[in-house]
Amino acid sequence: MKVEMAGEESGSVGDAGQGGGLSQGEPEPMLGPPERLPIFRQAVVAGVGITLPETFGRLAFVELDQPKRNLTIPISIEQAGIISGLFQGIKPPRPMMGDLFCEVMVAYDFSVAVVQITGRENGVYFAQVTFTGASGRPKMFPCRPSDGVILALGQPLPVPILIDEDLFDHSQPGA
Repeated sequence: MKVEMAGEESGSVGDAGQGGGLSQGEPEPMLGPPERLPIFRQAVVAGVGITLPETFGRLAFVELDQPKRNLTIPISIEQAGIISGLFQGIKPPRPMMGDLFCEVMVAYDFSVAVVQITGRENGVYFAQVTFTGASGRPKMFPCRPSDGVILALGQPLPVPILIDEDLFDHSQPGA
C-alpha cells in the first residue's frame, strides 16, 4: 500500500526501509466482518443408534421449533453406546470419562452452559462446548459433537444444544 502525502510518494507502509511488510504485487489482507454469521437453532437429541452392517453409530437431532428439521451425524459405536445408556438411565459399574468429568465439574463448581454444533467439513462435524463457573466468565472449547452431547446429558439441568442452521440443509445421507 502506497501512501501519498502532499503529492509525494513514500515507501510501503510498515516497511520503513527494513524490507518488511507486503511484497509488491501481494494483495493486502482485507479485514472486516465474516462472509456469514451463523444462525443457531435449538435442537434436542432425538435418538441414537447403530444400523448393521455400518461400522459407526448415528446421533439424531430434531429442531425444537418449526420447521422441525432433522440432523443425523455419524459417531463412534462407543459414543453411541454411552449416549444410549444416558438416555435409558443406565449407570455403568464404573464411571465412564463423561461421568468422571461431570463429577469434577460439580466438585469445582462449573457446568456446561451450551453445546453448539458449528460446522461440517469433509464429512466431519465440529462443535464447541461452553462452560460457566463461579467466576461467571464463560469459557469455550472445541469438541466432537458426541462429547458435547455426553457432557450436556450428564448435567443435572437441561443444557441447550444449538446447531448451525446451514447444517440442517446438508444432513441427508451422503451429502
